[in-house]
This record gives sequence, structure tokens and C-alpha cells, in this order.
Amino acid sequence: MGCLVSIFKKILIALLIFAFFALGGYAFVKEKIKQYKYPPREVFIEQEKEYGNFSSVSGDYQLYRSYNFFGYKKINAKYLPTGQKITIFDLNDEETISVSDFTTGAITSKINVLLEKLKDSLITYEGFEIVQQGTYQAKNKEIPFIKYTASVKNIPFKDVVGIVAAYSTKDKNNKPSTKLVFSVVGQKAFNPKIVEDFVTSLEFESVDK
Repeated sequence: MGCLVSIFKKILIALLIFAFFALGGYAFVKEKIKQYKYPPREVFIEQEKEYGNFSSVSGDYQLYRSYNFFGYKKINAKYLPTGQKITIFDLNDEETISVSDFTTGAITSKINVLLEKLKDSLITYEGFEIVQQGTYQAKNKEIPFIKYTASVKNIPFKDVVGIVAAYSTKDKNNKPSTKLVFSVVGQKAFNPKIVEDFVTSLEFESVDK
């Protein structure tokens, strides 16, 4: 009897799966995913205010969402003329990496700890080296950044260069958290102006540094 019940359950599951696809379930889910990732620009700006005000970001940047990555929520900007991408991670706290780490020198060790945590992701860094430090002046906040070079695995180009910048905003519960701006490109294709123009167009409710 138990064997028949098990067979019946398997048949029922198979029929449900078949019905799901036959009735357009896959297309429905695919459309919902698309709507989440690529909402209209005005909707994105309104719903992602915790990251800052993106209303002054040039239309050359496509703004879109991604699903959580290693527990970190992230949003993205793609510079359409060249395809260069920028990602902003919400680190959920100010302990993992803080804005002050960029001026105290702690960023060197902390960024390596974070990269070690992410080493099983699609991109694995080797020989991460900070080659420049500075600040961007957003509309009402200074945002520190580092420029880095590294070698990576699992992507077509091995030698890369990129930018890591950080700023802090408060979430819906009024808890401050670091937003990590991250960009990585092959050395020949990298254009730091694309990152700079994006970051300096951001605006924040608070004018704290």
C-alpha cells in the first residue's frame, strides 16, 4: 500500500509540473523575475532610496536589481555605451567594512577578508593590490575609494583592474549600513571615469561625510 501511495505522489507531482509548464507557468515566473530585476527607472529610483537618490544618474546607465549574493543585497548599473558594470552591495552593517576604514588603512585587510568570504563565487581573486586611494565628491557627501589590480580565475581575462568605494546610509529600521560600490573590468577595457561619473551623481538625504 505504501508503495502505491509513493507512486501516486510521484505521478501527481509529475502532472502538476506538466500543468505548470502547459498553462504558461514558466513564462509567468520569467516575467515576474524580469519585472523585479528591470523595473521602470522611476520605480527603481523610488524603491531603492536606501541606496541613495539616483534621479540625477545619466540615462546612459541602466539601473537594475540582482538577487541576494552571499547574503548581501545588491543593485547594479550598466553603462550602456561600453557595457561596463557597477555593483552596489548592502553589507548590512558597518563592521564588515566601514567608510572610515579607507582613511585608517584597515581597508587593506578588511577587503581581503571579504574576498576570502566570497572566494567560492564565480570570480576568485588572487594578488589583490591597492594601487590608488582617493575620494569622490557626490552631490552632498564625500565617498572614499580605492583602485586595485588583481588576477582572477573563471573569467575570460586574467588581469583585471577596478574600483571599490564605500558610503553609509540608514535602512528602514534607521540602522546604518555600508554600501560597497564595486567595479571590475579587464585592464585594457577599464574606464575609471564611468565609475566616477556614476558615483558623483548620487545624492543623499544626509550631508554627513
